[in-house]
Amino acid sequence: MKSFYKFLPFIAIFNVMMTGCTSTIKKKINSEIEIDYEHNAELNNYIRILNSDFSLHEKVGSKLTPYEIEKTENSLGVYLPDSYKYFLKEFGDGAYSLYNIDQPINRLSTLHRLGEYRTYLSQMIESDGFGTFDRDYLVCLMTENSNGGAWVWLTNEKDDAGECPLAYYHISDKKLYYKLSGFKKWLRIATSCKCEVIRDLDSEYRLGLG
Repeated sequence: MKSFYKFLPFIAIFNVMMTGCTSTIKKKINSEIEIDYEHNAELNNYIRILNSDFSLHEKVGSKLTPYEIEKTENSLGVYLPDSYKYFLKEFGDGAYSLYNIDQPINRLSTLHRLGEYRTYLSQMIESDGFGTFDRDYLVCLMTENSNGGAWVWLTNEKDDAGECPLAYYHISDKKLYYKLSGFKKWLRIATSCKCEVIRDLDSEYRLGLG
């Protein structure tokens, strides 16, 4: 028994060291996450603009935690682009509209695949010259707006930076248009024109938007 007590100081020191190491690891992980986005000045700038224009948006959801975001990712069984997750964390959980126009962004809890919203669609969706896509890989950034369309992620084209392209699904044509490199590019246009992204892109009125 005496020999056991002899080792108690060493056990206590070991526990303190392990607690310190765990804390250091957590801090390192958290700091690395922050550093990634600190270096991504472009994305941070768009979030800053959105926040400075906050009075021009309607019904912005509360900011989400990384845990809440990861939980929904797991339940959806789909990877969400890092730029969108950062938007949820730093700006808010979607919005009824951005810039007081019919430009919604789905809340995390309402994200869904295009085929889940419009079950009558054919399995394969044509595009305006950039391929054919399985509707099960098209996840809606917005469900639908008054123009009769929705921005969707092409989740089967994730790049090395963890981003997915976005394209505009035109409901009348049942076709995808205006492929963008990702959500960050979409935010760049939205914060620049402060209007509907699709109207800014469709300057020649190819889609016959109302």
